[in-house]
Amino acid sequence: MPRFVLRLAAALLALAAFAAPAMAHPHVWVVIHSQLLYAPDGSLTGVRHDWTFDEGFSSFALQGLEQTPDGKPTEKTLSELAQVNIDSLKEKEFDYFTYAKRGKDQFPFAPPRDYSLTYDGTALTLHFTLPLQKPLPAKGATAIDVYDPTYFVAFQLADDNPVKLDGNPAGCTVDLHRPDPAANSTSLSEGFFNALTSASNFGSQFANRATVSCP
Repeated sequence: MPRFVLRLAAALLALAAFAAPAMAHPHVWVVIHSQLLYAPDGSLTGVRHDWTFDEGFSSFALQGLEQTPDGKPTEKTLSELAQVNIDSLKEKEFDYFTYAKRGKDQFPFAPPRDYSLTYDGTALTLHFTLPLQKPLPAKGATAIDVYDPTYFVAFQLADDNPVKLDGNPAGCTVDLHRPDPAANSTSLSEGFFNALTSASNFGSQFANRATVSCP
């Protein structure tokens, strides 16, 4: 389990001790805004993510941490939490929850950079850039999937303009796929989900996908 959800997981376990039936997956919800980054030569160089966490997770993540007199998290708190999130995303088995593919070929990302965490009074948003290890020529179809293999975290593309192309690659179009979050999960037990590992890749069926096609 990635470290950036451990604070929430501990709270959920405490709640579950007093609640029945057992709480079902997922436990954290994230709304996605992303920019696909293109260089002047038209190559795809990476992805800029803005992930907004649900109010429950945001509240638990900030619980007991340093706040300003008006009850908001301090810049130090946000900076330290951002670092925890980014450190956990570096864990190899989770691949930053982001997968770049062309056909059957998958292209790895370099470690995140330019990261920060903001708070709007209700929800936390993690901002970070994922550079591709090697830029990809624009020509062809590239799919960017975002999902948690264990489905502890449920991702959802934002309703309005969830994916933008930065750099104006000529003639490129974006096709979005939004999964059905209830499909193939409502009848499964919490024990089933607890046994999942990243290798199980159960969450791939709930992948949010942006497919960019360039001439």
